[in-house]
Amino acid sequence: MIRIFWAALLLALSFGAHAGPLDRDFDRLEKSLRLTPEQKEQFDVAVAATQRALLAVAMAGMQIQERMRVELEKPRPDLNLLYDIQDQVIEANKPLFRDARNEWKKLYAMLDPEQVRIAKRYIEDRLNLLFR
Repeated sequence: MIRIFWAALLLALSFGAHAGPLDRDFDRLEKSLRLTPEQKEQFDVAVAATQRALLAVAMAGMQIQERMRVELEKPRPDLNLLYDIQDQVIEANKPLFRDARNEWKKLYAMLDPEQVRIAKRYIEDRLNLLFR
């Protein structure tokens, strides 16, 4: 259950990065959780890990865009190459998202029941915005 919860959080945050400034989302979550100093420290570690993962994906996205442009300019583009590029990006960034997930799991273990309820509501709200 914890894995599903934090996978949903990472999903919501990663899609949220496209919807608006990610820092504002993290600030709002942090304020609503009313973290203790120890929790705040872990929250900052989790946020930094998430930002690294999302930055890597953004950079990879720019590389993919360029590689796709070059391939699509060919008279007969190799569509399999385009799929391979996508797979390579996903595989290359898995460790960063795994690290971020692990940092969020550490924070989750530190939360009290009310904070868990707040985090759950936050994730549900983010997913509702994403899928409406």
